[in-house]
Amino acid sequence: MEGNMRLKITGSTKQKNRFLTHIEYIEGMEFYSEGKGGQLGDLGSVGETQVLEVDRNGNLFLDRELKLGEYEYLIDMDRRHEIGKNHTAQHLVSAYLKEKYDLDTVGFRMGEEYSTVDFPSLEIDEVKIRDLEAAMNRMITENLDVEILSYTREEAAQIESLRKSISDKVVGNVKVVKIGNFDLNACGGFHVKQTKDIGLFKVVNYEKTKKTLTRIYYKAGNRCYEDYYKKHEIIKKARTQLSSTVEEVNDKIDYLLEDSKSKTKELNGLYHDYSELLCEKLKVNAEIVGENKIIIYKKNDAVTKFFSKFIDGEKYSLIYGEEGNFTVMSRAINCSELKSNLEKLGYIVKGGGNSTRVNLRIDTNIEKIVDIFLKLL
Repeated sequence: MEGNMRLKITGSTKQKNRFLTHIEYIEGMEFYSEGKGGQLGDLGSVGETQVLEVDRNGNLFLDRELKLGEYEYLIDMDRRHEIGKNHTAQHLVSAYLKEKYDLDTVGFRMGEEYSTVDFPSLEIDEVKIRDLEAAMNRMITENLDVEILSYTREEAAQIESLRKSISDKVVGNVKVVKIGNFDLNACGGFHVKQTKDIGLFKVVNYEKTKKTLTRIYYKAGNRCYEDYYKKHEIIKKARTQLSSTVEEVNDKIDYLLEDSKSKTKELNGLYHDYSELLCEKLKVNAEIVGENKIIIYKKNDAVTKFFSKFIDGEKYSLIYGEEGNFTVMSRAINCSELKSNLEKLGYIVKGGGNSTRVNLRIDTNIEKIVDIFLKLL
């Protein structure tokens, strides 16, 4: 954090559970806006309140309302530095894939956990990803200087070596990020001073998206170290639980999944057979109301998924369930009307269905469902 900065609050409006706050800076650097250039915005504090977001107009969203007036404020510089590591990494990723594979960057987004870069190609594969990772970490250890240069709009437009043309939205002076002799690109975001400050780089995933693009997910800096630590702990626990080496973990998991699949299939067969026997008993003990036979089952267990196979809906009405989750199947009444009657009584009923079957999620018991059902007969 850095201190000795002051601002003036000129207005505040509540929006849901936070306060949109208009400010004027008196002394100190400005909060960086969320989403500007695909980058995360700053966080920090104003007085005793927390900054939750900085909108594109530079207004602050605070967790509490502050009176109009002057306040000291802080920007989370540790967070800003981590953002700089991940943003500088994006420049290197884009420059390397452009130089090596002639791939232009068509999208960039930084999130709290990872960042993504989009490329217009479906030919990015594991070989290219491994190559990218090796090149990125090599450039980190080579410790290239990262310079922030400033040009007028006219001067910047004359620079032929820029990796990407300058957007028409940019007005005034243009900041250009120069990374050694490797990359030159206009950007107003946060960056490190030397590539060694990035620390570490890892692609955590890549996928085809929008039918024509490949999206690369990556982490850099402390995010990368934390990711390594988390995954190391997961593997370490898996080794212990499976009594295996790292190399054996995948084989053990594959075996357990196949074994589980086999046992699930066997268990479903048992549920099927038990459901058939249970349904015979339920039909014998069905309640008779006039010409209607009604089966009531006060559970919502694994056997119920086979009920429709063994209980003839033309001959029986079926009501089953527990703990606020019920199913009604009947041709003796309009099941949708049952749901409507419960709502008329003031119940909040979720679920859906049709005239012969309805699923109900409702805070009541099966006796109330049966009571309404009987009144509709």
